[in-house]
Amino acid sequence: MPDVSFDADPDTGVWVFDSTPVEGSTAGCCGVKGWWIVGGTSVSSPALAGVANLAGHFATSSENELTTIYSNLGNTADFHDIAVDYCGPFAGFTSKTGWDFCTGVGSVHGKAGK
Repeated sequence: MPDVSFDADPDTGVWVFDSTPVEGSTAGCCGVKGWWIVGGTSVSSPALAGVANLAGHFATSSENELTTIYSNLGNTADFHDIAVDYCGPFAGFTSKTGWDFCTGVGSVHGKAGK
């Protein structure tokens, strides 16, 4: 169940350079080093962790961090509520105003919501 949203679409992900491809990788030509697009949790999780770290407010537990997030839910300066979107063709949920199973509380406005 999501708490916050971040870009997880591989089509709009980030380019990374793979200097040591994993066996069977199709990055570059013939499984050798090269550029490829990464999306999903592989991008959104470390990027959002970077935003949280940059904010410099370190919670003592996940519970305390979630309390901070949900306490700021109504503050539009902290979060952008994603009210119109979908979770992909098989997720079965759509976004709506406020918290939802698709986008959580929404996406962060920089480090303000942290």
